[in-house]
Amino acid sequence: MKKTGILNRDVSALVAQMGHYDTLIVSDAGFSVPPGVPCVDLTLSAGSPTVDEVVAMVGRELQVERFHFADEAVAVLGDRAADILSVFPEASAQSIPHVDFKKMATGARGMIRTGDCRAYANVILVSGVIY
Repeated sequence: MKKTGILNRDVSALVAQMGHYDTLIVSDAGFSVPPGVPCVDLTLSAGSPTVDEVVAMVGRELQVERFHFADEAVAVLGDRAADILSVFPEASAQSIPHVDFKKMATGARGMIRTGDCRAYANVILVSGVIY
């Protein structure tokens, strides 16, 4: 039995499949799964787990060089870039209109849906390399 890191086998496998520039969506409970994008649903209840909790766990195993979030998140969540930069301090942050965020999501390697009920909490992580 695995005893460290991501214990959920589906999330662990998804992270292990990531290559350079692949994208991984960590979404709130209401974000639509783009057609053809594999989704691991971690929703336990309204609010649990949060996007930030899942991002922090993924951050222990995935090299991220860039991430995207919706422009609209700032009005609802405050400094969204700072929240995610606390996990990936060397990554670059880019906010984009939510409509463009949804378009970008269609090409993702995979998606992890959380129980987060905060509007615009979604993040697209762009994988990097460790060398």
